[in-house]
Amino acid sequence: MTNDAPRPSASPKASRAPRWMRLLLLGSLALNLAVAGVVAGGLLRHGGPDRDGPPRGRDFITPYTRAFSEDQRRELGHKLFSSFERKQGDRPRPAPFGDYRSAVEVLRADPFDSAAFAQALTAQDARAAERQKMGQQVLVDYVSALSPEARTAYADRLEAELDDLARHLPRKPRD
Repeated sequence: MTNDAPRPSASPKASRAPRWMRLLLLGSLALNLAVAGVVAGGLLRHGGPDRDGPPRGRDFITPYTRAFSEDQRRELGHKLFSSFERKQGDRPRPAPFGDYRSAVEVLRADPFDSAAFAQALTAQDARAAERQKMGQQVLVDYVSALSPEARTAYADRLEAELDDLARHLPRKPRD
């Protein structure tokens, strides 16, 4: 008995996901890693729920983001990631941890160049400040688009978050 059906080739070509899908998955992974890093950093820095004081420096944004629902945080994260993508444009994306790896090279150099190390930290801080400004604008735009009811609910959650932070502040004994 013969089978006249076409036979598959000896080496079938593996199907690949479309480029846009691979980029989307890569972007999603990057965003998830960024969120995980922020959460882990917050837990390490603040020791979890027993915080040691009000947010400082760039941490001021924490109560604002914690007051969003999980879905709102996810949506805001996507908007933030998109704004970084638009800003990046056609320029090549810096390698992950590239700033840190540059600092490591400076730290290993002999003799140590403190000015080069200071410059690496300053450049890294400038990029972080730029991303922070972009994030602030995304936050303003996001809150501006909320309905009055959603904005009021958000304000209520923010107030509860601030009350929770205040309860965890260390109390200094009065003289």
